[in-house]
Amino acid sequence: MAHRTLSGLVAAALTLAAVGAVGFTAGRAAAEQAVVVASTAPGYAQGQLVPDGAAVTVPDGANAMFLFANGRMLRIKGPFDGPLDRMPDASGWGGVGSLVGGERFFQTDLGAARAVGTPMQKGEEQVFTLDPGRAGIQCVKSGGTVLLRKPADPALIPATLRDENRGATATLRWDKGATVPWPRELPMTDGTAVSVAGPDGRVRHSMTLRVVSAEGQGAELAVRLAGAGCATQAAFLLDPVRDSMAPLNLYLATDRGLYPTYRSGETVTLVLQTNRDAHLYCYLRNTRGQLTPIYPPGPAASSLVEGHRTLTLAGDRMPVPLRAAERSGSLSADQEVRCFAAGRDLGADLPGRQDAFRPLSDEAAARLERTLASLKQTELVMAQVILRVE
Repeated sequence: MAHRTLSGLVAAALTLAAVGAVGFTAGRAAAEQAVVVASTAPGYAQGQLVPDGAAVTVPDGANAMFLFANGRMLRIKGPFDGPLDRMPDASGWGGVGSLVGGERFFQTDLGAARAVGTPMQKGEEQVFTLDPGRAGIQCVKSGGTVLLRKPADPALIPATLRDENRGATATLRWDKGATVPWPRELPMTDGTAVSVAGPDGRVRHSMTLRVVSAEGQGAELAVRLAGAGCATQAAFLLDPVRDSMAPLNLYLATDRGLYPTYRSGETVTLVLQTNRDAHLYCYLRNTRGQLTPIYPPGPAASSLVEGHRTLTLAGDRMPVPLRAAERSGSLSADQEVRCFAAGRDLGADLPGRQDAFRPLSDEAAARLERTLASLKQTELVMAQVILRVE
């Protein structure tokens, strides 16, 4: 079951234009760097750089979308293991333009949609607006004006920046707007470490500047930012593309893969990842056919999970361990875990939210199915895994 909505008329136009101009490239594709646009494959996060010739692993049940500097986009549905520049040729797909094997490999060019405007243009103006409230690497463009946005944390207003090598300081107040220009007192050089302190003088964190060329647009700039370690800034370019071409998706497997086998009583570890922030709900179907809510692990626990971050259950987010069922005579001890990822919080709509780890009544289980089937305007995707017991 999956109800998915794309974002707006521009998204639809982009998708239609791209599909209309699809060209599956026969033979070996050009070897070049790529950036992750969206992924449910553990180990791959949006804004991550994939170097030339690097092997990529997308497990069965997962998928990933990659963008090359020249605008070529590649979507892979696992299982796949190998470099992106060594994809199967068109003859292995049944001919140029065909989609076989469940659309395991799909290639297009963002340039095909330039007539309607690429989604990346929406984010280009925000790329080099830095956030002094965020620690880590941030990219500035060479030879251009760089703005600093007002921090969301009021404890950083005003904020004092200090060049950790030279000792020069500058205080930012944001009295006249949501952004201020980078202070002239602080040179922008590649590798400069800048500490950020609040009005009390206490240093909260530090930023490391990376100077990058602002030449080129869209895909080329996104790959350049990813190579400099500025994944958060690359997201301004990648998010609109992801939202247009990669609906909400969920990977669910175990530490033993998608088709695991256990002995009775063994600990089961679930492995999950969404390709964007989403609300997650999981149920265990026991040997009696009863559904038991197992995630979120209680009414006070948040259902929100961060996109591109691998979640393991049990773990910090679900401290109660899962164990393979005990056999009873000749009856099967197989269990099923079913998880749903939604674009909004469904906590008030789903039965059992208040009673985690307690089986739902037959009436509540039927109500759950009806509720999920009625969510026509909500992004919703389901994944399941069978826990076989020897």
